[in-house]
Amino acid sequence: MSLTRTVLKATWPFLWTVIKRFNRDQGSVLCGYIAYSLMLAVVPFLIFATALTGFLVGQQGAEFALDALFKGLPENVALTLEPVLGEVLGQRRGGVLTLSALGAIWAASNGVEAVRIGLDRAYDVGDVRHVALSRLISIGVVIAGFAIFTLLSLLLILAPLVFALIERWTDFRVPVELDLLRYGIGLLVLGIALWIMHRVLPSRPMGDLRLWPGVLASVLIWSMAATGMSTYLAYAPSYTVTYGTLAGVVVTLLFFYLTGAALIIGAEVNAEANAARLNAATGPGAASGRSG
Repeated sequence: MSLTRTVLKATWPFLWTVIKRFNRDQGSVLCGYIAYSLMLAVVPFLIFATALTGFLVGQQGAEFALDALFKGLPENVALTLEPVLGEVLGQRRGGVLTLSALGAIWAASNGVEAVRIGLDRAYDVGDVRHVALSRLISIGVVIAGFAIFTLLSLLLILAPLVFALIERWTDFRVPVELDLLRYGIGLLVLGIALWIMHRVLPSRPMGDLRLWPGVLASVLIWSMAATGMSTYLAYAPSYTVTYGTLAGVVVTLLFFYLTGAALIIGAEVNAEANAARLNAATGPGAASGRSG
C-alpha cells in the first residue's frame, strides 16, 4: 500500500467529519457573509493602515508594505484593489487621520465580526457575548492588524539596509533567493494573525484548546486556494466574458469567499480535534456527535 493511500486511510474519517461539520454549520452561507463583509471592510482598513504607517515610518514604508501585500494576493485581486486604493488615497491623503479614521476602524471591525460569527458556529458556542464587548474585541483585532501592517513596513525598510551592511562589513554576499524569505515571513504573520483570531474572537474562552492544527490548516488551504485561483484565471480567463467590467469585483469576492472558507474549516478542524473538551464545556451532543 502506498504512503499516500495509508495517510488518506488514516486521516479520511477525521476529514470527513470536518466536512460534515462545515455543512451542518452552514459554512457556505457564512463564507458568503464573510466575503461581503471583507469586501466592504478591506478598502477602509488599507486606507487607514497606509495613512497611519506613512505617518509613523514614512510613505516609502507604507508603499513597500502595500506592494508586498498585493504580491501575496492573486494577480486579478491585486489589479482590482490596487487602483481603487491608489485613487482614494490620492484624494484623501491629507485628512485620512481625522474623523474618517473612526469610520475606517468601524467598517473594518464589521469584517472581523463576520469572522467571529463563523468561529462561534464552528466552536458550537451557545452563549454569545454582549454586543458591545464583541465589538470592542473586534476593534482591538483591527488595531492589532494596523500594528502588524506597520511592523511589516519596518521590516521591509530595514531588511535591505541590513543586507547592505552585511555585504559592506563582511565578505558574505546576500543571495538573491533570500528575497523569497518575505513570503515565508508573510505566511508566518498570517499564521500568527489567525491564531489571535481563534484565541480572542469566539464567545467562549479558548485557552484550554489546541488552536495550531486549525491555524495550519487555514494557512495551507488559503495558500492552495490563492495559488489555484491564480493558475486557473491565468489559463481560463473566460470570467471576463461572463461578467464584463464586473469581473474584477466578482473575482475579488470569490477570493474573499475562499478566505472565509479557509478560516471556518480551520475552526472546524480545531473543534473536531478538541471535541472532548468542547463537549465537556457545552454539553453532550454539541460537538462532533451532532455532525451525524
